Amino acid sequence: MPKPKKRGSPWNHSSKVKRVALLLESDMALDRGIARGIGDYIRSKTGWIILMDPMQKVSMESIKHWQPDGIITSIHLPAIKEVAKVKDVPIIGFGSYSEKIDGHLKFPIVTSDQFAIGQMAATHFINSGIKHFAFCGGDEQAPWCAQRREGFVQALADRGHTCAIYNSNHSRGGTSMPEAISSLGKWLKSLPKPSGVFVFFDGWARWVLDASVVQEINVPQEISVLGVDNDRWLCELSQPMLSSIDANVRNAGYKTAELMDKLLNKSEEVPDLTYIKPSRVVARDSSSYMNLEDAEVAFALRYIKEHACDPITTADVLKVTGMSNSTAYRKFMKALGRSIHNEIQRHQIDRVKELLTTTNLNVNAIAHGAGYENVRYLTQVFRDLTGQTPTEYRRT
Repeated sequence: MPKPKKRGSPWNHSSKVKRVALLLESDMALDRGIARGIGDYIRSKTGWIILMDPMQKVSMESIKHWQPDGIITSIHLPAIKEVAKVKDVPIIGFGSYSEKIDGHLKFPIVTSDQFAIGQMAATHFINSGIKHFAFCGGDEQAPWCAQRREGFVQALADRGHTCAIYNSNHSRGGTSMPEAISSLGKWLKSLPKPSGVFVFFDGWARWVLDASVVQEINVPQEISVLGVDNDRWLCELSQPMLSSIDANVRNAGYKTAELMDKLLNKSEEVPDLTYIKPSRVVARDSSSYMNLEDAEVAFALRYIKEHACDPITTADVLKVTGMSNSTAYRKFMKALGRSIHNEIQRHQIDRVKELLTTTNLNVNAIAHGAGYENVRYLTQVFRDLTGQTPTEYRRT
């Protein structure tokens, strides 16, 4: 009588196909973005199978059954300590890393540059002409919340501004919506107007918008609101639609898969920590504030925003507004502290940054897409404004 076959993993270990387990924490924007980025990478490669069970929580039994060649995991999984103990299988983590909380994990991790997210928020508000600023952090126990606040406050201080802080005694998961809206409403009412309010993530930013309605505070003219994660269904269900920072998690997913590929192929060393810069502010109605005291400046700003990468010049703006060069310069410096040329350049460089972090286009194609005919000139301007060349910026 033949012996029964031993039951175990259905995968053939002699196969050249690489089996990579993907362990997600939830269906939130971070995990969805990471999954999309991993998908982008594996579509450009052959020989990968992603192992996951979206219908069940991650279990060690599943991992043992899958017998993966590699593991890509959220570092926020409840079972992360058990996952970290898996032997002889390369592991790459992703998430909001903190040395205090996650320092025990001894595998490479891809994480967002939280400080840079805060800096980007400050720049967005300053460039819109706002003079008063506030930070809303509803989860003060989370290091990534504190890091975003620090980046925001420091960027404002570097330009001579102060910042009001909303101090919540509640954790992200322990506050009911009515409690949060009541508390936030009182705080928002106390802020000088207009104020730019940077909120630590989109979920709480929606509560800020709801609290504004209750308190009859006009958004964006009295308070301008900006969240983080660019969770589209949250942002587009908000009234007004919520502006949000794209933390570039799709690119983080791509980078995570790229590093896993290196580990699987043992081709080169992988850094312990890889920081991903945010890509852009996705501006919607909640932060569309402009200094409307001067109608000509407001019209010029709208024109520049729509046409900066066509490209256009200062002369084009003067032509459509009817202002003289001296009048336009005086008005722009009073309203924004920068010239028409600087404003056009700002929009063009923002577009360059977006294309560098969200596409694989070469620098020549990016230059043309942002309104620069000469790559050398783009590189010079980019270095003057950021301290890096476009190629260096993309690598970081």
